[in-house]
Amino acid sequence: MNKIKKLAIDIQREISFIINTKIKDPRIGFTTVTDARLSLDGKYLDIYVSIMDKDDQLEKRLDALKKCSGFIKKNLTQRMRLRNVPELKFIYDESIDRGLKISKILKEININKENENES
Repeated sequence: MNKIKKLAIDIQREISFIINTKIKDPRIGFTTVTDARLSLDGKYLDIYVSIMDKDDQLEKRLDALKKCSGFIKKNLTQRMRLRNVPELKFIYDESIDRGLKISKILKEININKENENES
């Protein structure tokens, strides 16, 4: 595993910890960090998050995370002793939604097949 990927995984773990234990902003709700991708120069970090009960609150929750990025960066610096903390960009991870949609479709297909076999 290369250095950049290892550092991204370590940062992902720390950001997840900070969001779930240190941030008290109720707008963020239950947020899970699903992935982190660090640029080759280490200046930018894309953080993919999954948000429960997102409904119409998705943009507000992503905005709240963006507003907490200074707090997150300060905590990262303290916890990991980083010389340069990358700029954080929070991105909603749609893969869980897609997976749920696919599961629902497969379940419907199985139900239809069972109904056909019974007929």
